[in-house]
Amino acid sequence: MTEIAVMGGGALGMLLAGKLGAAGCDVVLWTRSEDQAGTINREGITVESAASELKHVVPVRAIPLREVKPGYRGNVLLTVKQTAVGPALLEFLAKTLAEDGAVTLFQNGVGHVEPAAAALPGRRLLAAVTTEGALRTGTASVRHTGSGQTWIGSPSGAAGEAAGSAEHDETLIQMMEQAGFSVFMSNNIRERMLRKLLINAVINPLTAIWRVTNGELTATSGRQAVMEALFRETAHILQRTGLSGTDSSELWNSVLAVCSATSANRSSMLQDVLNGRETEIDALNGAVCRLAESAKIEAPLNAALTVLVKGIRSPEERKV
Repeated sequence: MTEIAVMGGGALGMLLAGKLGAAGCDVVLWTRSEDQAGTINREGITVESAASELKHVVPVRAIPLREVKPGYRGNVLLTVKQTAVGPALLEFLAKTLAEDGAVTLFQNGVGHVEPAAAALPGRRLLAAVTTEGALRTGTASVRHTGSGQTWIGSPSGAAGEAAGSAEHDETLIQMMEQAGFSVFMSNNIRERMLRKLLINAVINPLTAIWRVTNGELTATSGRQAVMEALFRETAHILQRTGLSGTDSSELWNSVLAVCSATSANRSSMLQDVLNGRETEIDALNGAVCRLAESAKIEAPLNAALTVLVKGIRSPEERKV
């Protein structure tokens, strides 16, 4: 059985590793922290179900990044935030991943595929878009806050078609389905990425600023009015810069559907704000602003939200 390495011990990384491990798949979790790896090796990953309060403790092998050896030939599911996908991380992957290895990018937003492709020539490169909801509740525990769907595909022009890539992709899909995820191959993953960018650009900054769950966004007419205005601006920009052939009402319904399906979820941006971490605002609403600028379109709401989220102080700063 092909081994999968999940890189990143955050909410999504632990959810993927935990559910893959529970399904009997050969999975290893690569963590930044030695302490987290040690805790998971001793205690396993505790996965709390989305549909009930049931908790499952899953034995999962964890390795801190500094102990990962070069020549890895499996599929690396890269679940770190886009803010972490910089030169240092790409250099690590270039040294670690064998030429017949593969990496699947689970980052939000756009702009990360191109530098990954340049840094990893010859490797099988895939991009993934998921609406699964996950909340990290501890060093070795995660709550599955909402079941969603995942699309995986090869970004156009990002990587060559390696020998056996179709079989490799099919194996990845089968393993994720075995773990209970709803997964589809996409022939136009760029379209899916733009759709996800639209959803995240509406939900994430507003939940972060208002400190509400995804489901609470639609709880009042005032919040929903702001959501709709932000949606209209963002959808217009993305439709002018690559999101084609999609009815706006269908896109709006997809935003509402995610809010409903992940109603108890705290968005990743809200989690970052509450924990004083750097957010992905530049990769989401900031990216929308850059696309708008390239198309000579105004983006006042996205620009304002980018500044507002950047201006939120960490818990430590608020104590001063």
